Amino acid sequence: MPEARPPAPDLDAEQEVDFGRYWSMIAARWWLPVGLLVAGLVIGYLVSLGTNSTTYRATAQVYLGQPLAPDSGAPVSSAPTNLGLVSNFAGAESTIRRVASQVGLRPSRLRGHVTTKPILGITNAKLGTPAPLLAITVTGSPPAKVAAAANALADAVVAKVSTYTGTKIQALEDQLSFDESQLKDVDRRITDTNRQQQVILASQGLGASEKLIASVNFNNVLIFLENRRASLERDRLDVRQLLSLAREVESARIIASASATTVSGTNARTGAAIGGLIGLIVGILAALLWDPIAARSRAHTG
Repeated sequence: MPEARPPAPDLDAEQEVDFGRYWSMIAARWWLPVGLLVAGLVIGYLVSLGTNSTTYRATAQVYLGQPLAPDSGAPVSSAPTNLGLVSNFAGAESTIRRVASQVGLRPSRLRGHVTTKPILGITNAKLGTPAPLLAITVTGSPPAKVAAAANALADAVVAKVSTYTGTKIQALEDQLSFDESQLKDVDRRITDTNRQQQVILASQGLGASEKLIASVNFNNVLIFLENRRASLERDRLDVRQLLSLAREVESARIIASASATTVSGTNARTGAAIGGLIGLIVGILAALLWDPIAARSRAHTG
């Protein structure tokens, strides 16, 4: 007869025995998980109260402007309005140090906490081209300084990209001031010419032929002045239109100032839960290792 083989071990039964043994070890030392759970809850709660771990985010939206050529009015592709170069400028070390000093933060609180992102999907209606919009975001704390840093970075970007447009606006403003001063001078000369004409034509010492010649001369002067006045008014109208275009379309500006909002933070409840979970895990491990450690300690002492 064939030799009887021993039955295969029941792995599930062994696992049940092992789990049962582990549970017995934990139950025997139940005060360890419970005590460390309570201690973890208290410690986590106290640590969360004493730690300001709230993070804030502040985003400023900047319109980089669209410079136009002086003569053709075609868009000018320039380095300052390149989104990539502007992003590099906003995150440059020199910019970070200047803004940090301005708002009262250490550079390390800004370094690595500044992000820039193009705002897509908006089109410049006057030019029919995508508007160069950029979102500048700063994360950290405290909230007031985070918002101030985002706005200061936006101001720095606007100043960086506004050199060409600023010069153009100044030239247009100078031209407008010249046209207005010339118009005042022409109006004064027209008034003086009309008054002189009336005085001469009313004079009793001149004959009819002399008065006719004087009248013709005065009329010629008045025609010249009126033509000059019309030309200046047309030029002033053109300059005003160009100035409006430069200010509204070509100029960079902040379209939405930054305001800090809460991103994340560990409140007291969350801190207590985390501490309690850690305490419970440590307590269970301590209960499981209590007997082996105690046995080894007795062996060494014996």
